[in-house]
This record gives sequence, structure tokens and C-alpha cells, in this order.
Amino acid sequence: MQETKESTFVSHVPCPECGSSDNAAEYDDGHTYCFKCQLYTPAPQSDSEGSTQPQAIKSAKQADLLQGTYQAIKARGLTEESCRKFGYQVAHNGYESVQVANYRNHGGQVIAQKVRNKDKKFTILGDGKRMPFFGQHLWSTGKKLVICEGEVDTITVSQLQNHRWATVGLPNGSSSAVRSIKENWDYLEGFEEIVIMFDMDEPGQSAAIKVAEVLPAGKARLAYLPLKDANECLMQGQSAAVVTAIHQAREYRPDGIVAASDLRDTVSVVDAASAITYPYDRLQAITKGLRRGELVTVTAGSGTGKSTFVRELCYHLHHEIGEPLGMMMLEESTKRSLLGLVGIHLSQNVTVDRSEITDEVIEQAFDELFPPDRPMYLFDHFGSSDLDVICNRIQYMVRALGVRFCIIDHISILVSGLATNDERKLIDMAMTRLRTLVQELDIGLIIVSHLRRPEGDKGHEDGAKVRLGQLRGSHSIAQLSDICISLQIDPDNPDGDTRHLHVLKNRWTGETGFAGSVSFDRASGRLRASEALF
Repeated sequence: MQETKESTFVSHVPCPECGSSDNAAEYDDGHTYCFKCQLYTPAPQSDSEGSTQPQAIKSAKQADLLQGTYQAIKARGLTEESCRKFGYQVAHNGYESVQVANYRNHGGQVIAQKVRNKDKKFTILGDGKRMPFFGQHLWSTGKKLVICEGEVDTITVSQLQNHRWATVGLPNGSSSAVRSIKENWDYLEGFEEIVIMFDMDEPGQSAAIKVAEVLPAGKARLAYLPLKDANECLMQGQSAAVVTAIHQAREYRPDGIVAASDLRDTVSVVDAASAITYPYDRLQAITKGLRRGELVTVTAGSGTGKSTFVRELCYHLHHEIGEPLGMMMLEESTKRSLLGLVGIHLSQNVTVDRSEITDEVIEQAFDELFPPDRPMYLFDHFGSSDLDVICNRIQYMVRALGVRFCIIDHISILVSGLATNDERKLIDMAMTRLRTLVQELDIGLIIVSHLRRPEGDKGHEDGAKVRLGQLRGSHSIAQLSDICISLQIDPDNPDGDTRHLHVLKNRWTGETGFAGSVSFDRASGRLRASEALF
């Protein structure tokens, strides 16, 4: 098989077919091509006697192509010279005047045309299945290649660089960008850097990222423009911004990859303790507060006060700190959740005894707790605790309602409705989803988790010590949580109302251990810090 080689333009020459004085081009391998009538003459081939004979070829498909002329496109700021270089013509299709982008193979032969009318509707003439990049025949290799979305932007970018740097365009726009890249992979390998300069709208930028992900590693650069596209920059007097965007194009890095040099200004900044505090001093001292971007797990034995503790956190975050809050209390109704918060505000255990509290007092406390400028949002689950639904509601609360902290009580209910009995795998899946949401939405998430029963006769309800490895169902709860807090019953008084707080995991400072004691006041319904030692 004869090896094909890229050829280089030498000069304009007369065309023997149409009589044009300079519309034909001669290349260094001897072949010629007329851009007016599409006459292609291959390089002379030696016969058996050593003589050479050229042979003109004009395919049937070429005969169906439009015949156009070169002229400046003033409405787009394109010069006649630039249009001639890229083969961008003005023609008449029998009905109206159209603009024609000629697509050529590596030898300069037109194989297809993209025809655009005044309504910006496109048709393809010729062999549309083999269309290379627009302008691909002009450059074969080099240091830098710029890829644009459309023909006009391609000509614009090349014109603004005085046609010095290789510039090509996608044959079918951003929607087929990745396919075009793959089909022209060998061509792209001939360039050291590939600058992606797509439109700055969402489809263009999304396509730019997808293209960068499939290009040869280390070659992709992303260019950013101040306006929608390169031609708009030209027409709005910001031509210099296009050239600057090419030379300042950023090397593409997949999400999660950062260079150490990019973080120089951050390493010397002291990470201050969070202004969002816990309501208990010793717990606050160990954890240094609640933070967005963190997942906190609260755990304890059954019936030992997890929900009461979480409710105190909710009240503190909402009323004392003023944080936008979303509550998903899957074991109780929204009415029970709100009444519990009102009781904390009144320091009255109204969920157990309302005999001494009038409706007016409760309503007044409710209005104080939930003024119009300090909303709280609850998930009215109606018995539904589907994981996808919960994640969807969290996203809505955050993106639409401005919530910054969410509470889920508890994760075992969250996976109980899924169609499998493998609780460990379900909790793994749920924790991974929730951890992803925390990072994606930059929220603080507090979840409640049950414990596995410890070995032996003594359970957590009897004062058995809570350990990190006893979190129910899966190790992923401990692994994916930033902070783990346990409530432990006093082993010397298991029937008492005192609970000892322990930090089981602390990714922030690494400090763990005893974090103070709290006592439940049955009359007020409050869980208050106590002086008990443990």
C-alpha cells in the first residue's frame, strides 16, 4: 500500500477547467485543486517508461456541489482573504443566497459543503459522513491547535492570529464534539497543545469538558472568552481578548486534581474554630464547632436520648445561631418535631404534659421561634423514607430554600424500605450518597445512627461503653463521618437521667474521648449540661 503524506500549499495557479487565473492551488507534491470548480489533479505518476501524466478527476458528488465566490462577510467581520483561505464562499442554491463552508480532505479536495441560509438553517452537500474538521487541510502538525465550534468562529480566530496558528472547527457543532475528536484522533496527535475554544454558553462549556476528558493526556487547554463566542468578541471590539484567551488557556485537570503550587496562598491561613457552636461547652472545646462540608453522626443505645439530643442541636442552630435548617425526623410527625422545639423554647415538657400550658402560650412561643425572617423547613414524610426522595428533598432545601444544615433521624429507617435485606450494603450506599451531597452542596449534615448490641449480657441501655466499631450495619458510617458523638448511660446509675458524651471520631482536631455530661430535666424537657464526671 502506498503511504500517503501531507502536502503543503505552494502557490495559486490558473485553472485549465474554468479559466480562473488564481483559484487553483498547487501543492508541493505536484497535485493541484481549483477552489472554484473543484477540479482535482493528482500529482503526476511515473509510468513504465518514466514519463509523468496528470489526470483530472471530478466526482459525481463534487459535480452536485454549489459554485460560489469569495467575498468579505462584513456582517461577521471576515475578510475576503480569510474566507478564501478557508474556502468559505457566498453562493446561490437556486432559491436564495447562502454561505458555503467547503470541507476538504488532506489533499485539498472538497468532499462536502455545509450550506447556511439567512435563517441559520444548515444543509450538507456531498459526503457528510467523512467530514473532517473545518480547515483541517491547512495544517498537519504543529505546537498549538485551536478547536472552535463553528466555521465563522474558526475563521475569526485564525484571522485574529494572522493565520499563524492552526485553527479548525467542529463539523457538526458541540453536540457531536466527542465523536469528531475520536474520528480525527490521528490528526490531533500531531499537535503538542490543543486549545478548546467553544461557545461560553452551557452546551458549549459542557462539550468542552467532555472533549478535554477524551483528548490525549496533558494536551487539552480550556480557553475562556468574555462574550459568547469569538466572532461576537470581534464584532464588539474585543479581538485582543480572543488572542489572550488562546495563550492563557488553562490546562485541563479532572475534578479533584489540584497542583500544590495553586494552594500556596492557603497553607499559611489559620483555620479558625467554627462560629457555629455546639450547645455544650466541653463538646464544643473538643470538636471546635459544627462546620459546613462535614458529616456528623450521633449514636447511642435504643431509647437513651439520641432524638432529644438532636432536637437540642436543632433548637440551638435555629434559635441561638440563626442557621437555615432542614429537619428530617423520620420517626415522628412534623407536629411532634415542632412541638418538641416549642417545648424547649418554653422549657416545658409540652409533649408529655400540656395541662399547665394554654394554646395561646404555645402559639406565642411558636411565633417567637419561627418569625418570617428565620424559617425552618421540615420533611413531611408521610411514612415515606425512600433514599432517592430524601436526597432530592435535601437538594431542594439547599438550592431553593437556602438551607445550610440538615438533620436526618435516623439512617436505619432511611434504608428500611429498599428492596433487599442486606442492611450493610444499603447503609454503605446511603452513606456514600449522603457524603457526596455534603461535599456537592457544601452543607453540614447531622445523622442519627443505631448501634449493634455488644457482646455479653450488658447492653448499651445498661451502661455498656459505646465503641466506634459498634455503629449498626456498616463500617462506612464511621469511615465517612467527620465527627462521631455517642451518648452513654451512666453505668453506676443506668436508670438515671444523666448521659455522658463521648467523641468517638474527630477528623478536625483528632481529639477524642469524654466530652462532658448532660442531664435530662423531665419537667422542662431540656437536656442540659451537668457537672457529672465520667
